[in-house]
Amino acid sequence: MANELFHPEHLSLNNLFSENMNYVIPSYQRPYSWESLGKSDRNNQINNMWDDFFKFYSDTNSKNKEYFFGSIVVYKDDGISQVVDGQQRLTSLLLLFSAMKCFLEKYKDKLEQKSADQNSGFEKYISDALNTLNKLIFNEKGVSLRRVLKVKIERASGFNFDEILNKVIQCETKNNVLQNINEKYKEIAERYFDNREYFFKKLEETFIEDGLFTFQKADEFDAFGEFLRTKISVVVINTINFETAYNIFEVLNNRGLPLSAKDLFRNFIISEFDRAKENEPDKKWNALEESYEVTSEFLGRFVESYNGSQVQKSAFNEIQDYYNNMTVIGNNKIYDFYKLIDTNLNYYTMIVNEQNIEDKCIRNKVQFIKLLEHERYSINFLLTVFRFFKFDGTSNFQVLEFLTAYEKFRLYILLSPSKRFTSSPIYKSIRKLNENDTIVAIQEIQNATDNLELKQLIDSSIYDNYNAKLLVSKFLFSEYCSKDDVVEHELNFKKSTLEHILPQNPDKGTNWLNDFSESFREEWTYKLGNFTLLTHNMNSSAKNYDFTRKQKEYEKTILHITKELSSLSSIDEDYIKKRQHKIISAIYKDLGL
Repeated sequence: MANELFHPEHLSLNNLFSENMNYVIPSYQRPYSWESLGKSDRNNQINNMWDDFFKFYSDTNSKNKEYFFGSIVVYKDDGISQVVDGQQRLTSLLLLFSAMKCFLEKYKDKLEQKSADQNSGFEKYISDALNTLNKLIFNEKGVSLRRVLKVKIERASGFNFDEILNKVIQCETKNNVLQNINEKYKEIAERYFDNREYFFKKLEETFIEDGLFTFQKADEFDAFGEFLRTKISVVVINTINFETAYNIFEVLNNRGLPLSAKDLFRNFIISEFDRAKENEPDKKWNALEESYEVTSEFLGRFVESYNGSQVQKSAFNEIQDYYNNMTVIGNNKIYDFYKLIDTNLNYYTMIVNEQNIEDKCIRNKVQFIKLLEHERYSINFLLTVFRFFKFDGTSNFQVLEFLTAYEKFRLYILLSPSKRFTSSPIYKSIRKLNENDTIVAIQEIQNATDNLELKQLIDSSIYDNYNAKLLVSKFLFSEYCSKDDVVEHELNFKKSTLEHILPQNPDKGTNWLNDFSESFREEWTYKLGNFTLLTHNMNSSAKNYDFTRKQKEYEKTILHITKELSSLSSIDEDYIKKRQHKIISAIYKDLGL
């Protein structure tokens, strides 16, 4: 290896955190950023990590497979691995193991009680399991065998996050540790605690039964732990120096692979047709590209909509697996597969571009669903539904029913402050549809939604501008569905901004302060009845002025929900209340609430 610039190693987590492994996250690295608090792909990486791990572990088809958790790029300095890329994964794995350790320490005194021998064996299991976790988390140093974390964070100027990580691993609570920390560092420090706590709560939900750690749940916990240690894998790229490590990091993160998934797929299609003795195999591919825009993104959505799970390897590799597992009579395998790709490309294009969706209600729902976050999962779901019901773009009650159930589920998660997005109900529904079980498929989505609470959330104050925009758009889409007009307006969601009719901070001397009581303004300023949409420039012009001055800007738009405000002779509290009722009633009707 002395003459090699880099050396990749495929490692299980057992080997990644084996005895005397030492990782240092250098001080120049950005702070730990993975979160479990949000609902978008940008800030719920920990949620997705747990969902992906546990889904893969629970899948009986994955028993003899590995889950690839990405790559880590390091270089050795005095026998210690300096982490150039991969600190988020390393730290998050350590937090998962620490959550498991804290879980066992909490519940070692809340064990199911049976015979004396069984209880003794149970206690020994807890002791052995804690010992296994400690060996993954710590190295033992010196004559006294003091424990040292296998991952160390070099101190950056101003704050020592390594000390925070150590306290998190020791199961301390953030209230005891973060009281006197500068606000500049507190948000980052809280992530370590919050992410460990998220994993801890998931472990409780999964392995605690009626407040007890039972024998059966202990067996399941043990199996899950073994899965993590032996079936989760990474590729560690060991390099000779920082410069080499950083160059590899740039290639992995910025330039991508020389061949994209689409390139590989193209070569695969052509070669398979060549093997089938097709005269001009390249023409088969060209025909696809002439009809559709074939992208790597489509390949991912195709695979996930059939597997009902997130890709574990790469979209292309999993498409190959799908192809190899196809059972086809005769020698027409590639022709059947090609027809399948063509069909799915048609549905995918229909979803992405809303082409060929004649039914106005379904088209509006597709447009709205794509405005919700996590578009990847939405397209997986839509693709499965369209394919299962052989949707031809015209009126289809079952398609409409599934899309409505999905809208309610996604809105419920988005609007509820206590709910976090999970892909689990979506993938469960996809799998049930692929098994031809439409009843359970829609129940998986419906059971994840509290309709009564959703109604209350829609009717309450909404302080997030994006969520408010979504609901106003939902109202508009529902109106466009119910009205049959010669002229159809199209909403440009990205260009629109949220306008508070009754301003958040009215100017002195305006009608808002004269005609609207303080209590009314407190209760109604952030409700749907007080919202409309404008372009950014118009919104800036409207500002906090008197209603008559705002009306001049409202008159410039063709969006009827806003333009109708310009024709009012006056506005009062009763109008806002009636407008609220009109908007939420239309949304309730559209969602079947």
